[in-house]
Amino acid sequence: MSTVTLSKWGNGQGILIPKRFREQLGLKAGDKVSISMEKERIVIERSKEKYTLEARMRNWNGQGEPMRDYDWGYSVGKEM
Repeated sequence: MSTVTLSKWGNGQGILIPKRFREQLGLKAGDKVSISMEKERIVIERSKEKYTLEARMRNWNGQGEPMRDYDWGYSVGKEM
């Protein structure tokens, strides 16, 4: 446990996360974190990775669904 001081930053207030905590979590300036309350505690966690194209491709094995023909119904308008 560490004790830190709530400081005024512009129109808001904030705390500095001690270096040893940042290092243990592998956090650096610019990283996103999630903040929530559990009973009377403030919980700060590393944000879960968003599903960007890059993140999705990391786990892709090169296989995909076979190509299929789809019946979209009768041609209507200029697509004929």
